[in-house]
Amino acid sequence: MSTYYVMAPPDLRDPVASPHEADRLVFIPDRFSWGAFVFSVVWIIWHRLWLVLLGYLVLTLALELAAVFAGGSALFVAAFSMSLLFGFEANGIRRWSMERSGWRLLGLASGADQTEAELRFFHGLQSEASGLPAAIDTPAPIVRPSSIIPRIGTESVVGLTLGQETNR
Repeated sequence: MSTYYVMAPPDLRDPVASPHEADRLVFIPDRFSWGAFVFSVVWIIWHRLWLVLLGYLVLTLALELAAVFAGGSALFVAAFSMSLLFGFEANGIRRWSMERSGWRLLGLASGADQTEAELRFFHGLQSEASGLPAAIDTPAPIVRPSSIIPRIGTESVVGLTLGQETNR
C-alpha cells in the first residue's frame, strides 16, 4: 500500500460539492520517484518547480566541480548520489513547494494505487459530510501510563530485572 498526501489549492471551498472541485485536488505519493531519479531536470520542469530547479542546478554544479578536483570515479559517485538523494526527496520537495504557494494539506490517503487512494479519501469525506460513520474503523487511541517507570503487574521494572533498584 502506498500513502498519498492530498493537497488542495488555496481557493478550494468544498471538494465534495462538485466533481470539478474534486478534480482540483492533487495526490502526491510518499515514495521514491523513479522519474525524478532518472530525469531530474525534466521532472522538475514538468512540475514547474522553478526555485527547486535553480537550487538543484547550483548544488549539482558545485558537487560536480568538487568531484572533478577529487578525480577518479568521484564524478560518477557524486552524480549518482545527487540523483539518488533527489529521487528520495522529490515528492517531499514538491509538497513543500506547493505549501509555499498557498496549497494546504487536506489529509492522507492510502491504497494499492492512486485510484484506490482517491476512492478511499472521497468515501471518507462523504461519510464526514453526511454524518455517517466511515466504513473503515479507526484504531483505538493508545493509552499511555501516567508513570515513567515501567511496571509488570505491581512490580517496577529496573533495567532487565524486576524489583527495586539497589545502590552500590
